[in-house]
Amino acid sequence: MIHYLIASLIFLIPAGAFAFQASDPLGLVLTWQQDPASTITIDWHTGSDDRNAEVTYRVAGTGEWQTQTGTTSPYPHSDRLIHRVELTGLNADTGYEFRTGPYARTRKFRTMPTEAHRPVRFAAGGDVRHRIEWMDRMNRHVARFSPDFIVWGGDLAYADGRSDTMDRWYEFMDSMMHTLVTPDGFTIPVLAGLGNHEVLGSWYHNDGHERRQDMPPYQQDDESRERIAPNYYKLFAFPGQPGYGVLDFGNYLSIILLDTDHTNPVDGQQTEWLERTLAERTHIPNVVPNYHVPGFPSVRNPMGRTSARIREHWVPLFEKYGVKLAFENHDHVYKRTYPIRDGAVSANGVVYIGDGAWGVGTREVGREHEGQEWYLKRASSDRHAVIVTVHGNLQHLLVVNEEGIVIDEYPRTPHFDTPGRQLIPIWEKVVETEE
Repeated sequence: MIHYLIASLIFLIPAGAFAFQASDPLGLVLTWQQDPASTITIDWHTGSDDRNAEVTYRVAGTGEWQTQTGTTSPYPHSDRLIHRVELTGLNADTGYEFRTGPYARTRKFRTMPTEAHRPVRFAAGGDVRHRIEWMDRMNRHVARFSPDFIVWGGDLAYADGRSDTMDRWYEFMDSMMHTLVTPDGFTIPVLAGLGNHEVLGSWYHNDGHERRQDMPPYQQDDESRERIAPNYYKLFAFPGQPGYGVLDFGNYLSIILLDTDHTNPVDGQQTEWLERTLAERTHIPNVVPNYHVPGFPSVRNPMGRTSARIREHWVPLFEKYGVKLAFENHDHVYKRTYPIRDGAVSANGVVYIGDGAWGVGTREVGREHEGQEWYLKRASSDRHAVIVTVHGNLQHLLVVNEEGIVIDEYPRTPHFDTPGRQLIPIWEKVVETEE
């Protein structure tokens, strides 16, 4: 009788309930290592008994499936595996369907356009996961905007490179897989930068001054960087070694990820690389740096060592080569500065935005530098994401908090004084008196 009841209950469970368990891997990350118009890199995570590193894919809605085989590597501090496949030779600005390994679920991604024939939208932020429910909530708000991709500027899972915090990475990757999906079903690629909570001990100054005596000596090479940040360098294909890099989207957008004294010193090789990279992209209208520690912090003292080094080595290059926006993180609030040039407010300066509060506990604005906030135009203790739209040489930003409410806009949508006549926004005329 007992066996009969069990069999009856199994019979009553919908067939899809068992299929769902076999539909999803243990984590999924989409990113780019090369041209976003013709490639995509797909990572998925499995248990140690699954070594099928194949992706089947096709242009969405067509009947011909193709197969591409990739690589399998160990998941740091874990018995899981990382499977990585890079698809190449794809059509620009095209939707594709794909499946990973033996998993039944069909997902979608979209390649990027080669030219600025349409607006491109991405979301930016950092300091992603203190509580998984905060990360999930912000992910879902961002996904509703259907961004082409997301840029995170470090402090991702807050696992500190340790072997006993791997559950944080497991939850982080599961959240990415299930929440970073647009309303029309496209998985959102992510470009992930490096923060202090990706490295051993949560902070590892690599500027010639070791913060902790128990850390091994630092050498500026691949082996040393992977030892310092073991999860980061294995779990994210871009930027890869040496931990900073640039991704070009046709001739209309370049995203630059930088390392703020974590596995690479701010000065020296990285600054030399940054100047070459900016000099080679003066023809690109949107060159956007994203990094972790802010040069113009909203909470910490701006005279802190790394912040001062960023202003000394990077800010003059941003100004010299025409950068308009730079995304900063680390302070756990929302901030937008006035446009800054030569250490003062200037209408043709660089706006520094962000300060990293995607899914973390927030802090008090100006807590460590009262009276030194001359550069802050907007600041508030809000978890947030910045929704960036670029089209040609035009940029527009909406800042959304964890309730999905817009808390800032830059530049603000112009008002009209008479039908058909557009007023010049005041921020273009007199920055100091912008409302």
